[in-house]
Parts: sequence; C-alpha cells; structure tokens
Amino acid sequence: MLPDKSAGSVFDRNYTQNLQQALSRITHELSNAMEASGSYVYTVDEDQNFTPLVAGGPITEKERALFFSRVISPDTDVLAYRMLARPATIVSNQAQNDQRITPSILIEMSASAALAIPVIGGKELTGLLLIVREGDQRNEFTSSEIRMAEWFAVAIALALENARLYHQAQNRLSDSRALHQVTLAILQKLELEEVLQIVCDEAQRMTYSSGSTIALLEGDDWLRVMYCAGETLEKLGRVSVNDSSLGRAIHRADPLIINNLAQDFQVGPHSMLAIPLRVQGNTIGVLAVVKTGGFVPDDVGLMRAFAGQAAVAIDHARLTRQVHEMGIMEERHRLSRELHDSVNQLLYGISLYTEAAQRQIEQGKIMAAQNHLKNIGELVQEALKEMRMLIFELRPSVLAQMGLQASLSQRLKAVEEHVGLQPSFKWRVNAQLESHIEEALYGITQEALNNIVRHAQAHSVTVHLVQSGQTLILRIEDDGIGFDPQQVAAGGIGLKTMRERADSLNANLHIDSQPGMGTRIIVEVKL
Repeated sequence: MLPDKSAGSVFDRNYTQNLQQALSRITHELSNAMEASGSYVYTVDEDQNFTPLVAGGPITEKERALFFSRVISPDTDVLAYRMLARPATIVSNQAQNDQRITPSILIEMSASAALAIPVIGGKELTGLLLIVREGDQRNEFTSSEIRMAEWFAVAIALALENARLYHQAQNRLSDSRALHQVTLAILQKLELEEVLQIVCDEAQRMTYSSGSTIALLEGDDWLRVMYCAGETLEKLGRVSVNDSSLGRAIHRADPLIINNLAQDFQVGPHSMLAIPLRVQGNTIGVLAVVKTGGFVPDDVGLMRAFAGQAAVAIDHARLTRQVHEMGIMEERHRLSRELHDSVNQLLYGISLYTEAAQRQIEQGKIMAAQNHLKNIGELVQEALKEMRMLIFELRPSVLAQMGLQASLSQRLKAVEEHVGLQPSFKWRVNAQLESHIEEALYGITQEALNNIVRHAQAHSVTVHLVQSGQTLILRIEDDGIGFDPQQVAAGGIGLKTMRERADSLNANLHIDSQPGMGTRIIVEVKL
C-alpha cells in the first residue's frame, strides 16, 4: 500500500487503491506470461528510497509480507544503488551470486534469477519493475521476454504519471475550494470568530496538518492567539513577539519552517509552518500549522497564496466589528444627548415647578400652586413619553429576529398606544426584503414616529407599507399640528437622518406638511 499524503506520498488515497488494483492485474498477467514466481512494483520517494507498491503472481503470503515490509534503500541495497545511478534494464541469471547486484532484496526473496527494469516517467526514474524466478524455474530470460517486460514497465510508468497528474488536479481543486471558502467569508460579512475558524480548518485540510493557530498583533511586542484548532504550540491568550515561535515568523516577514519540534510536544516529532498575515504591506498577524513529519517547499507556496486571502478576510471581519462597535458607541452618545436634551430638561422643569408650588402653598396661594402642579403633571407626561421611546430603542433589536413587519407592529403597540395615540398599521408586501432595506425603512419609520410623539400633538398615526409592482411605498401620516417645511432647517427634527437613510437605498423621500394640517411622509424604494 502507498501511504497517503500525510505520510509523504504523492498520491491520493482513493486513487491509489484503484491504481493498485489495476497494477495488481498487470503484474499477475506478467508473471503468468513470463513463467515467473512473482512480479513486484516499487515507487521512488522523495528520499530516493524504493517503496513497495504492488505485487502479483503466484507468490505466498510470506513472500507478500516480506515485500511490503521492506523499503529498499540505495545505502544498503546494491540493486537500488545501480538503478538510481544508471537507470537501465538489469538481467541476472544468478541472482544469489551476481556481484553486480549483491547484496540486495533478491537474496531475501530467494531469487534464482531476476529482471530489473526502471520505470521512467518523463525523464525521471519514478519506479522499479522487478520480476523474479525461484528454485527449479528456468533462469534465462529470453530477448522477447525482456522486451515484453520493458513494454509493461512503460505502461506502469504511464499509470504512475496519470496518478501524479490526478493528484495535481485534486490539489488545484482543493486549493480553489479553500480560497473560495475564504472569499465567501469576505462576501458574507461573517463574524470574526467564524472567519478565523474557516481559515484554520482550511489551512489544516490543505496541508494535512494536525493543528492550526491564528495570532493577531497587539502593538509591536505582543501577539494575541485568537483561535486554535487541533494540536497547537500556543494556547489562547497573549504571547511575546520576541519569545515565541509565532513571533519568529513576524520578525522574518517571510514563511518560517521549523521541522522537528519534539522539544515543544510531548509525543513524537512535529513540524511547524508559520506564514505572516499581511494586508496592503502591513503585517496583522500570523497563521501557523503543525503536523507529524515535515513540511516541504510546495506547502510553503500553497500556504503563501492562501494566507494572502485569509489576511484580507480576517482584516475585513475585524473592520466590520470595529464599525459595529463604533455604531454602538455612536448610538450610546446619541441616547445620552437625547436624555440630556429632553428628559433631563423636563426633569429640571419639574424640579423648578415643584419648588415654586411649595412656596405658593407656604404663602397660602392655593390657586397659583394648583397651576404649578398642573404644569408638573404635563411635564411628567412628556418625560414618560421620552423615556418610553428611549427604553424601546435600548431593547435588543427584534428586526433581525422577527422582520420588519413584526418590528413595526411591536413599536406601535409598545410606544404609540401607551402615550395615547391611535395607531393604524397596514402591510401588503409580497417580496422577501433584503436586510439593508428593512434596516433603513425601520430607521426612517422610527425617526418619524419619535417626531410625532414629541412634536405633533396628534391623536392618531398611520403606518402603511405596500408593494406596487417592483416598488415599495412607505407612508407615515399623522393628524397633528404640522409644520412649514420651508421654515424647518434641513437637519431639523430628524429630517437629515431620514434623508440619509433614504439616500442609502436610492429611494425618493417626500415630506408633505402644513401648519394645522398634519404631516405625511412617503418613501418609494425600487426593489
């Protein structure tokens, strides 16, 4: 059996099984045709050793076990040495005593005669076809038998070359899949943790590694290990750039291979390949993979290309998170300003009226005190309205969970009904709305409703969202005191925010209002 790639072979495991079955039939037929006791095929590995691939013919289980248990090294096997030094057909009719090839695996095979034919792929030696006769079998190989065996060796060379090409194609598909996964992570705006997991999983799969790690730079002196999968050198947390294996890759600014890290692991020899993550010339961190055995230059080229895409995906996810956090901070500042500008001022007014009422009561001016108490009641109601709106905005958004229709309905019930308005809600939409459309329309509606509660002195409010062909029409209408749009500044009463949200959808925003005639806001969005 050929080992899989994780053990250093160049063949895909499933394809190798099919290859072995085909070659097994070839060697069996060859043995029968040449009246041989066995035919054996070896492949040449990266260390120039001959690795058993397949055996055929009337061989015993003991002979089969011997074949698969011996990797032939040119350091100890003269036949292997000669084949590597000068690939050519070797015919031996006295295999046990032939000084040209002694000592060799033929002695252990008890071969009386042998025919060794190089398997040449392109211009390189890729394997060896060994045909053996034992005991009383005739020792001489005829010229026609030699030519037939050499023809079989050519067929074997073609089969091995096809396997190599298949493996290359599979690798390209694997590389494309890994890059595709990272590209999807960018396009889908995944959370940072999800992107880190994808990168680590794909890096392990591509290099047949047992573990992977991503660490991101914190300043000049520290790396933060953000994600680990499988067997790793570092754990989650901070590590020094100057005193860690990951940091060495940062200093080099190039891929780093450390083969044989036995001192860092409790079991077996391991190797690490660390690739700096760079975006627009700046290093943001490092991606490392580890495995038993060693890494080769092909692994470096593969991971270098992958790390470029991975760095962009990670940086994109980080920036998305930062923008989200900045949005949260901005929203907190906005709520803080609103608390100060509205509720805080109302509470201050209540305090002043309370002090004034106390003085009027002390002076016996009951009627004047009652007027102050009336003003206090009105201010309390205004404060309750403001607080109800702010509390609703502070709740976890239901938009992502329930959708736009349920969110608008809940808002009207939670705020407008409780402050004494009569809401009317109508929904007639057939299309599945994209999230950015729902967010913008919800923001416009919420801003408009807040203005109605604060300023309109209305008794009823209507929110209608209907679909007409490929156009969405949002209408928000109240029966309040209205205003003169010409006398309201562009940024007044939230109009600027509504216009910005409408512009983000390339939508048309119309505001129709007159003093004493209420207000109508219409938004038209092309789907």
